[in-house]
Amino acid sequence: MAESNATQVILTDDGLKIIKAQNTADNAASGVANLNDPSLMSVIEKQNNIAQFAGLTSQYNVLVQNAKDDGIDTTAVTTAYNDLNKFMADILEDPSHTSDIDRVTYKKYQDAYNEELAKIQSALQNNANNKFDSAASATSQAASTASQAFSQANSAIGVANGATAEITKLSGDINLRVTKDGLVDQINIQAGNTLISSSGQLTLAADTVYFDTDKPVIIPSANIGSLLVDKTLTAANISANKFSTNNETFQVDENGAITAKNMTLIGGTLTSPTINASTINGSTINGTTFNTGDIISSTYNTSQFYPTTITPDGLVATTGFNSMDGLRTEMSAGSFVTKYRAVNSSSNQYEAYDGVFSGDELALNSGFTNGIDMGFQQSVSGNQLTGQVVLSPLNGIRLWGSTQSIHFSGIQMNGTGITMNSYGNILADQGSTWWRVTSFSGHDIANFGTDTAGSNVIQFNRELDIGNFQINTGHTFTSADNQAIHFAMGKGGAADIYAGDVHYTSLVKSSLLSVKRDVQRADTAYWAQLVNSIDLATYQYKSDDNTSHIRLSSIVDDVNDTKQWQLPDVFISRDENGKLNGVDDSVLLNATLATVQEQQKQIDQLNGHLLELEAKLNG
Repeated sequence: MAESNATQVILTDDGLKIIKAQNTADNAASGVANLNDPSLMSVIEKQNNIAQFAGLTSQYNVLVQNAKDDGIDTTAVTTAYNDLNKFMADILEDPSHTSDIDRVTYKKYQDAYNEELAKIQSALQNNANNKFDSAASATSQAASTASQAFSQANSAIGVANGATAEITKLSGDINLRVTKDGLVDQINIQAGNTLISSSGQLTLAADTVYFDTDKPVIIPSANIGSLLVDKTLTAANISANKFSTNNETFQVDENGAITAKNMTLIGGTLTSPTINASTINGSTINGTTFNTGDIISSTYNTSQFYPTTITPDGLVATTGFNSMDGLRTEMSAGSFVTKYRAVNSSSNQYEAYDGVFSGDELALNSGFTNGIDMGFQQSVSGNQLTGQVVLSPLNGIRLWGSTQSIHFSGIQMNGTGITMNSYGNILADQGSTWWRVTSFSGHDIANFGTDTAGSNVIQFNRELDIGNFQINTGHTFTSADNQAIHFAMGKGGAADIYAGDVHYTSLVKSSLLSVKRDVQRADTAYWAQLVNSIDLATYQYKSDDNTSHIRLSSIVDDVNDTKQWQLPDVFISRDENGKLNGVDDSVLLNATLATVQEQQKQIDQLNGHLLELEAKLNG
């Protein structure tokens, strides 16, 4: 195969220019095509939008600042600008390439911004017009005031011209008397003092009366009297060491403390006041936090709790401490919580209890806190929970923990009751005698002896059904389906027991211990499990006539290759050659006895529970 030599291509400057020119032309053609696609924004459109948004941003910043200066709310226009700016920023992130664009959303953001911008511009124009109108009104008012002042000055000149002035120079004094129509006013001018005296009323009448602000007027022990009754005194500030009404129903002392016999506060704000009163009557009291009493005086009160506190979020809490524990109760919307915290412990675990009552359950928790918890911050839950009792209308009563139980003590407290623990077990007290189940009419149904000595028996006063076996009060052992009770034994026949008829087809081998070896106690649960796996069948022998009873027993299937009837091999009897003989009745009988023993254990356990429950109910 011939070798293939690589071809070397050398591009000159002119060649590179030709390639760049071709790429530019291709990009331009692509850009023109993009302009015709409504779902795309071309590079040309992006460049125009970049310049447009720069001007829009500048305009937005100026208008928003002017609006804020005039107290105009800019929340809506800011939101509209941010939405539009964020939408375009994602598209303009790459100004050199075409991008997909949702023009419907783009127009929605543009329209929203333009609408809010127009509202801001209109609000600014309205404020400007209002300011112009106010300025014009102030100018007009000033002109009117000047005209009135000029008129009053002319009137004063006329009064002065009609008066007779008399100036008498005395030694050290100059007395100026002005007499007109029998009225005499006196002005005494002395060195450092000026006296204005009148035998009647002194009136200062003018549009404006000025007092020297650098040297304030002092009116010692002034008695304004009844001149301000039903009048309004308007002032910017009133400064005094003490302010009091004439009858002292309202006083403000030099420290700012207010004492009022009857005060109504409408609106306003009370900042960190102390209000001492026996009764506060009112329809509504709004505040931040309400504390009653003084901060609890206890070394354990590290969180500075008050006896009672109401917080702004609706929590009402009461707290108390003593030498042994800290107690706190909290009530909030939908829940009621009590907390107990021990203040002494021999380890780092401190005894603690929480009680929580909510709308759907009552939970009582016992446990501990890690370290002393006088701020009631830790929760008795998780791995700090040792026991719990929950009462719920949805789930009933739930006990959790090794020490949680329900104790029935009746009317005595001497240990004769019954306890049901968190596992559902029924435990008799040391001095108890019976746990009974009784009918509504008071007749005994079952009695379970619970005395420590074991003298009291277990009694059933009604028929006892165990599976298909029935034991009634007439000392009769029957089957529930009225069929035979079948006992099978190994290497022999079967004993079918009917009502009145007993048929033995084999004899049971000797059960003497002397003829056996390796004797061990049987695993009754194992044999009961095998018995429960047996398939029972009804049948008749081929030799039976038409009047023979229907028989019931297990069947050894020696006919079908696929066995129809289930029978464990341990119950099957075989001869020396391994050929099937039938059912080993002796093994089956003893296995059935094992089943009865297992069932009796369950009955005894159930009866024990029933007796304990009866004793608790009967007290």
